[in-house]
Amino acid sequence: GQRLEPGAFLSPELSYDGETVLFAYTQAQGQDLEWTPESSFHLFKVAADGTGLEQLTDGPWNDFDPCFLPDGRVVFVSERRGGYLRCGRHCPTYTMHWMDPDGSDITLLSFHETHEWHPSVNHEGMIVYTRWDYVDRDTNIAHHIWTCFPDGRDPRTFHGNYPEQRESRPWMEMDIRAIPGSHKYVATAAAHHGNAFGSLVMIDPRIEDDRASRQLTRLTPDVPFPEAEKHLRPIEECMAYGTAWPLSEDDYLCAYAADAKNHGLYWIDRFGNRELLYRDPAIPSISPIPLRPRPMPPAIPGLTDDR
Repeated sequence: GQRLEPGAFLSPELSYDGETVLFAYTQAQGQDLEWTPESSFHLFKVAADGTGLEQLTDGPWNDFDPCFLPDGRVVFVSERRGGYLRCGRHCPTYTMHWMDPDGSDITLLSFHETHEWHPSVNHEGMIVYTRWDYVDRDTNIAHHIWTCFPDGRDPRTFHGNYPEQRESRPWMEMDIRAIPGSHKYVATAAAHHGNAFGSLVMIDPRIEDDRASRQLTRLTPDVPFPEAEKHLRPIEECMAYGTAWPLSEDDYLCAYAADAKNHGLYWIDRFGNRELLYRDPAIPSISPIPLRPRPMPPAIPGLTDDR
C-alpha cells in the first residue's frame, strides 16, 4: 500500500501482451557495511496503466534484470546462489534464477561461479544473456553473449572467450536482444572497468568466429569500444550508448549522451541518424521499450528435476 519513493528503479521488462511491467526497485536505505532488505533491489510487477502494484521478491539479496519466459515463468538475476567474486573484494556473485509469475518457487537456474547479466529471450525461445567466464582465460575480456535453454541446460557461447588481441573486440557485450525479423542480435560494447554503456554493435552468430570482430558490425562507429580501444579515447568518454531496443536491423531505440553523463532516450539508425525522444534535465534515462504487444517465442519444455 506504499508508494515506491524515495528510491531507485532498474531493468524494466514488458510482457509479450504489453499489459504487465516487471522491474527492480530499491528503497536505498540502511546500507552501511552490508546489504540489508532496505538497501537491496527487489522485483515488482505492475499493470502497464500503473495499477496492481505487487512485490514479488524480498530479503537481503539483490534481485534484478527480470525477463518473462514464454511458459509464463520469470527468469532474473540474483545473489541468492552465494559465493563471491574472485578479485578479492567483498562482492557477492549473482547468477540467473527463475520463479513463478507471483514470485513463488524461486529456483537457482545457473550454477556459474561468476556474474551474469541481462537475460532476454531470442526468437527460438532460448535465454540469451551475458556471462563473465574467466576460468582459464583472460579476466577482463570474457564477458560475452551466452545462450541456454529456459531451464538452464546447455549454456554455451559462440564467440568472445579467446580473442587473439585485447584490442580486437569489445571486452563486454551487455543488454543483448534479438533483432525482430532477423537471426542477429544488438548489444552494448561495454568495458570491464565501467558501467553498461559504450558503443552499440550487431552480432551475427552465423558468421564463423575469427577470434576478433568478424561477427560484429559497429552500429555507432562514432564511439570506440571502451577500454578495448582506450588508445583512441578515454574509457569515461565512451560511455555514450546503452540499453538498445531493436526495431529492425536498421533502427533502434537506446539511451545516449554525447558527454556520457545525462543520457536521454533516442531513436537511431545504423546510418548515423539520431533523434532525441526524451531527456530529463536532472535524471538520466535508460531502457526504452515500445509499449505494445510483440510476438511470443515458442515455449521450450523443461527437462530438469526443478521444473
